[in-house]
Amino acid sequence: MKPRKIRHQLFLSAEDSARLARMADATGRSRSDILKDAFEAYLLRRHAPSKEDGFDAALTRLERRAERVQRNVALQWEILARLMRHQLQVASGLPRPDPSQLASAREAFERLLDEISERLEGKEPSPADDAGLEKIRSFH
Repeated sequence: MKPRKIRHQLFLSAEDSARLARMADATGRSRSDILKDAFEAYLLRRHAPSKEDGFDAALTRLERRAERVQRNVALQWEILARLMRHQLQVASGLPRPDPSQLASAREAFERLLDEISERLEGKEPSPADDAGLEKIRSFH
């Protein structure tokens, strides 16, 4: 069953009507088909994406970004767990440190915490002498 069509009247200037007739003759199509296609093209061009479409696209981008962040955080936790396991295994076979070694370790730990705090506040890291650390920083 053919879709039901509704008749509409359209008034064109003589010049536009002649152009439409020439186009119909040249393409072998009916004037109605040409006008219908032109009208559909006009509606598609004029139809601006709705706000909802924009929100959907933005939401999709945010979801992808959140997934990437989750993957990165999971990788960071895995790296931290592996480092902790390694450190505990190595430290278990070492002799107990003397008080000066403990004091030095506490100072180094305090410096690390200060640097982490500054980085969380958004401050740029100071240049590192370690090429491996600089390489890691270049990843992001």
